[in-house]
Amino acid sequence: MFDDSYLLIILTSVLIILSYLYSAISLRTKFPSVLLLLFTGIVARVVFENLGYELPPTKTLLEFFGVVGIILIVLEGAMDLRLRRDKLWLILRSFLSALVILMVSSFSIAFGMKTIFTEFTFYGCLINAIPLAVISSSIAIPSVHGIHEDKKEFIIYESIFSDILGILFFNAVVNNPTFEIQSAAWLIGDFLIVISVSIIFTGLVLFFIQKTTMNIKFFLLIAIMVLLYALGKIIHMSSLLMILIFGLIFNNLDLLAPHQLAKFIHIEKLQDGIDRFKMITNESAFLIRTFFFFIFGFTLQLQALGNFKVLITGFIIVGILYGVRYLYLKFLAHRNLYPELFIAPRGLITILLYYAIPEEYSKGIISEGLLFLVILVTSFIMMLGLLKSKEEIPEMEIYVGDQQVDDNN
Repeated sequence: MFDDSYLLIILTSVLIILSYLYSAISLRTKFPSVLLLLFTGIVARVVFENLGYELPPTKTLLEFFGVVGIILIVLEGAMDLRLRRDKLWLILRSFLSALVILMVSSFSIAFGMKTIFTEFTFYGCLINAIPLAVISSSIAIPSVHGIHEDKKEFIIYESIFSDILGILFFNAVVNNPTFEIQSAAWLIGDFLIVISVSIIFTGLVLFFIQKTTMNIKFFLLIAIMVLLYALGKIIHMSSLLMILIFGLIFNNLDLLAPHQLAKFIHIEKLQDGIDRFKMITNESAFLIRTFFFFIFGFTLQLQALGNFKVLITGFIIVGILYGVRYLYLKFLAHRNLYPELFIAPRGLITILLYYAIPEEYSKGIISEGLLFLVILVTSFIMMLGLLKSKEEIPEMEIYVGDQQVDDNN
C-alpha cells in the first residue's frame, strides 16, 4: 500500500483537506484542531494494522517535520510581533510570564520526577521536565481569536516567548551540565555570534528581496534559514534565536532607524514582498503542523495510557503546571485569571524537545504515552476554558492554521 504513489497522493490530499476542516471546526467549537489530527493518526494506525499492512518507520520523518515546524512557527510568531511603544508593557509582561512560569514549572516538575524516579539524577529529571513546561504556540495561537483583544495578545506573546525560551533553556541545560563560569562565557559568546550572524543575514535577505526579479525567492529564503538552523544545531549554537531576530527585524523595519535604512533599501517597496513572505510562512507552518501531529498520532501506542504509573505521573505534572500558572497570574502578575489560566496547552515543542533529549537521559522517565496524556489533558482544559468565554466569534471569518481569510471569498 505504501509503495503505491497515487494512493499516497490521495491520502495526503485527504489529510490536508481534513486539516482545513478541523481548523474550521475548531473555530466554531473551540476543540483544538491538533487533537483532531492526533486522533486521525491514531485511527489511521488502527485501520492499517487491522488491514494487515506493515507500518513504515516514522520517527525520523516526525523529527524532520518537527524541526522544520518549529522554525516556521517561531518565524511566523516573530513576524506577528510589533514592537510598538504602546505594546512594550504588554510584551514585557508576556515575556516575564513565559520566563518565570517556564523556570518554576521546569524545576518543580524535575523535583517531582526525582521524588518518583529516585534512581535518576536531578539533572536528568530537569532535562526531561523542560519539554513539559513549554506552552505550545502552535495550539494556543489558533485557539484564541475569539477572546478579548488584550487577553488574546497576551497569550500570543506569552506562548511565542515560551517556545523560544524553552528551546534556549533546554539547549543551555543539555550543553552545560555543570553550569560553571566557562558555561556562562560560552552562552554569552553564543548569543553574540548568533545575533551578529542574524543581523548580517537579515540585511542580505532584504537586499536580495529588493533586487531580485525572480518570483520563486521565498522558499529559497526558508531553505537557507533551515540550513543555517541545522548548521547551528550541529555546532551547538542557539540558532533558533537567529530565526526570532530575523522575524522581528522583518516585521519592524519601519521602527529601526528608517532614515538610515533608506540609504540602502526602499522600505515601502519591500513591504509587498514581506507581506507575501508572511503568507507563505503561515501556509507552510499550517502544512507542516498537519503532517507533524498526524504522524505523531500514527506513532502512538495507546496501551501506554493503561499504565497506572503513566497516569499518576501525567496528572501530577498537569497539576504542577496549572498550580504554578495560577500562583504566578494571581499573586505576581495580578491578572484576571480567566481565561488566561486555562490556555497553557502542550504540543509540538514538547514533542520535539522530547526527541532531542540525549540518549543517556531519554529512557525510563517520560514516554510518548505520557506526552500524549499531558497534551490531551492540557488541550481539553484549554477548550473548557474557552467554551465558557462569552466573546462572540465573527460569523464570516475562517482560520487556516493562523491565517485569517474572508469567508465571502
